Amino acid sequence: MKKLPAMLLALCFSSPAFAQSTQTTADLVKSVKYRHAYQTMTELPGWVTKASAVSVATETLTQDGKNYLVGHLCKPHDCADHQLDVVFSEDGKATWGLLSRYYGNTLYQIPLGEPNTETLAVLVTSFHKHNPDAPAR
Repeated sequence: MKKLPAMLLALCFSSPAFAQSTQTTADLVKSVKYRHAYQTMTELPGWVTKASAVSVATETLTQDGKNYLVGHLCKPHDCADHQLDVVFSEDGKATWGLLSRYYGNTLYQIPLGEPNTETLAVLVTSFHKHNPDAPAR
């Protein structure tokens, strides 16, 4: 039994630890070694960028006297877990989105295109319209 504390102590010293580094995260991102992996991580999925998705008819929304088109896309064969709600300005000069992804039972959402509070509310409403069983926030 006396060997157990010694073994635990040895295990503590042998476990990996984070070493202090002088490189910043931005330095690593800009380095040749990590640049490609970082760029790959920041890309949107192909079903989003190419609109290779299942989609619904858009709806017209008037907000502050301006017309917008609201739409919904999802990844083919995995609609429940991969969705994108989109608001287009009628003049085509701006677009905003809400990318929604379930991992297990946890929903993660990220706004795209810097939507203002009102536009983000429209995107969230669109998500809930197409996911009536999703918990409200």
